[in-house]
Amino acid sequence: MKGRRWIAVMLVCVLVTIVGCSTGGNNNVVPPDSTNSPSGEEKSAQNADGKFEPPVTITTARVVGSDYTFINGEDIHNNVHNKWAAEKLGINIKDLWDTPDNAAYHTKIRLSLTTQDQLPDVFIVQDVNLISDLIQSGKVKDIQQDFDQYASERMKQIYEDNSGAFNQVKMDGKLMGLPIFSGGDGTNPVLWIRQDWLDKLKLEAPTTIEEFEKVMEAFTKQDPDGNGKDDTFGFSFSARNGLSNWMSDASFVFGAYTGKFIPGAWQKAEDGSLKYGSVQPEIKDGLGKLREWYAKGYLDPELAALDEVKATESLIQGKSGMIAAPFWANGWPLGDVKGTNPDALLRAYPLPEGPDGKSARYTGSVNEGKVMMFNKDFEHMDAFFYYMDKIYDSSFGTGDFKYGFFEGYDYAMVDGEPVYDSKKFPTPLEAAASSGKYNLFWNNPSIPFKGSQDYDFVYQGNTPETTAQKSIATSDKEQIRAGALNFQMKNLNSPNEFMGAPTETMRSKGDNLKTMELETFAKIIYGNEPLDKFDAFVADWKSKGGDSMEKEVNDWYASISK
Repeated sequence: MKGRRWIAVMLVCVLVTIVGCSTGGNNNVVPPDSTNSPSGEEKSAQNADGKFEPPVTITTARVVGSDYTFINGEDIHNNVHNKWAAEKLGINIKDLWDTPDNAAYHTKIRLSLTTQDQLPDVFIVQDVNLISDLIQSGKVKDIQQDFDQYASERMKQIYEDNSGAFNQVKMDGKLMGLPIFSGGDGTNPVLWIRQDWLDKLKLEAPTTIEEFEKVMEAFTKQDPDGNGKDDTFGFSFSARNGLSNWMSDASFVFGAYTGKFIPGAWQKAEDGSLKYGSVQPEIKDGLGKLREWYAKGYLDPELAALDEVKATESLIQGKSGMIAAPFWANGWPLGDVKGTNPDALLRAYPLPEGPDGKSARYTGSVNEGKVMMFNKDFEHMDAFFYYMDKIYDSSFGTGDFKYGFFEGYDYAMVDGEPVYDSKKFPTPLEAAASSGKYNLFWNNPSIPFKGSQDYDFVYQGNTPETTAQKSIATSDKEQIRAGALNFQMKNLNSPNEFMGAPTETMRSKGDNLKTMELETFAKIIYGNEPLDKFDAFVADWKSKGGDSMEKEVNDWYASISK
């Protein structure tokens, strides 16, 4: 049960970030239902129970891979969700086609722009270039008026609270799509420390960068694992793809000196313009610290070669004592440290502040680039927003989905209480059905930051009220603490403010500029270049396309701010 809970938490928090990982399945095409053609379609209206009469049809397409689980002989076309939508709402959902992976899916959507192939009525897009191309194509719908007219008040409130997500789909005052929200902060880092090492060396957890450095020194020089060997170091992070990462993060080291800007992201400066974090003057201070720590042996010697997950192995193998990773990471992957040392104890702490009390950290997007778009000829926006509000019952703990999506599929009632372990269902299942993925959004759409707020609510000792809070209350205590810390550090969040498609300069020169950045930063940290090389890098970045890129980013920002 414990292992499954970790996996479930990991999936909720991460899979929305790592798209395209589904495998298996086939390309299946279903002929469109002629009743959905605008011409000759009978006008539908809702009856007293909210059901559409006559029924309306909404066509879609999706990725159906090995992460989909069906029971009772069901499939993506015939399942408990589609039956519920038809019988309860009067909405027939039909897949025009499906693909086994994300790449094939986006290729097929793109082909619809240059052929006579019909775009589905509603469809998810997770490719920033394709989103931009669809907006420019004239084949997708401006939904601003529909949103204003048909979205429920609670939906409008969620989007008002996270209005920045609209920037990705705005054009000339039009709303060309709908961001589909994830947790918002599920990949934001907390500081994980080997508590047993702290206890052995009689150390307190660090609250400042200065204290952080002292703990690193002790973990490196005072044999915290007690094996009599000089084989440990202080802190693990990845620098292969950047320094601001969803796992094995180092962004907070820079945030301790900038208070806002982090490498690899565009943030708003005091003058209101967007600036690229990696070239801000205070970044040099963060690089200087990493350079100093590397020279003293406090860091993983292979940090520039390690990706975000690979960099966790040094902690898992008992070599490193600290890492910045999401609140759920003590389950996966960090929990594997127990295989190395069953007595290893991980504990979560706030990220340390800089010398002037400044702090900032990597922050995931509230929708992780996931957008719902609509065929320009789609006429049932009222039905779509009604359906969307009903699906959100799961997040709000109301209505048909108060306890989960479908009883006997993803939960069961036992002695009047919901049970989520499928092996404990009255009719046990080897694995619960993934019925939360059958809907038009491919997952349960979230209320951004509500999940971490629920962790804090439970951690503070309050009596769990909602299904989500009750589920959290059964979690590992350290995970609850870490989730609460994640919420409490919300003021450190530094989301990337640029959400548009790659600009012209990004497409032509962005890869070269990024490579130059990664190589320069790695050489500075390794001591192969002097710290002042940063100044030369900034000048080169600006002259070789960075200034043009900054102008284009701010032109985009001005266009969506109208």
